[in-house]
Amino acid sequence: MVAKRNEGPGHRSAFDQGETAASWYAYRRRAWVWLGVGCGLTGVGLAFVELGSVAPFLEDLAVYPLVLGVTAVVVALGALAIASAMRRTLRSGTWTACLASAPPPGLWSPRLVLRTPGGMREWVVVAVCVQQRFSLAVPPPSGVMWWCGDPDRGGVVAHPNAPALLWVRAVRMPGLARRDLRRAAAAGRPGRGVSAQPKGSPPAPLGVVTRVRRRAVLRWGVAVCALVFAFGAYGLGEVDGSSKRIDLTVIGEHSDGSCTVRWEDPWTGEKHVGPFRCDQDRDPLLGLRDSGFVVSSGPHRGELYSAEEGAPGRARADALMVAGGVGGAACLLVGCVRRYQLAV
Repeated sequence: MVAKRNEGPGHRSAFDQGETAASWYAYRRRAWVWLGVGCGLTGVGLAFVELGSVAPFLEDLAVYPLVLGVTAVVVALGALAIASAMRRTLRSGTWTACLASAPPPGLWSPRLVLRTPGGMREWVVVAVCVQQRFSLAVPPPSGVMWWCGDPDRGGVVAHPNAPALLWVRAVRMPGLARRDLRRAAAAGRPGRGVSAQPKGSPPAPLGVVTRVRRRAVLRWGVAVCALVFAFGAYGLGEVDGSSKRIDLTVIGEHSDGSCTVRWEDPWTGEKHVGPFRCDQDRDPLLGLRDSGFVVSSGPHRGELYSAEEGAPGRARADALMVAGGVGGAACLLVGCVRRYQLAV
């Protein structure tokens, strides 16, 4: 049973009934907050990686904010996708009070067996949410839950007059669905029914407050990404601008292409000996001579590198710039899309 919107006078969609709009805005707002937290933690992790050359313990700690940040971003993006699907469903249908029962929980998300008034149709759905929201899939003592959606695909369920929405999808395994339906029929209580259907009520005035909070989250996301990009650009400038070309004396060559060289510090005059990636195509007239670059300042001061290897820290600086640029562009794109959706 799919309850479609009736455009007649006095008839409201599910989105406009009771606290549905307020619940949906709160759900989406939490998703945006988690997206901002995830982007911030990811930026902190990347900064720890960049600063690892100064304080090695920071590079060891970087894995924690990186893992937490990426996880939060993935969960938040999934929640935003669910919020969009919720709004489409709630705007195109109406609430229907259904009898609900919960089969024994399995290893994964909880399931619900829903039955329309009069028992004309029964179907099984599974919750799509994080574990902290599993309690929303437990029917109240009355056994009645509100439903809006398509039983063959999925929809939204909620406790009557409750401020929380739960996205569910139809169970795709026929054997599991039939087993849950048999258990629900065996556990059914005679005489239990739906006393009344949901009644329409004016929507809550939430537009201004929600829009300001959403913009604030987007702005924080753009600010964090801009900071990450600037940090990477600063590191790249330091790497490229603090190197000096010097002459090297090759004192030993190895079969893997590496060699041992001697060079003089251009600032202190101190002699150094160390490994180097020699140019295999250098002119034979050079004999035991080669050239390389030495870092003159910063945490990598005194390190020797070849043109093929690139300066120490360049890869990290490039990664920060890419992460900041892509994240900032994503925030701007999402902001433009949301602005367009509000306009239409």
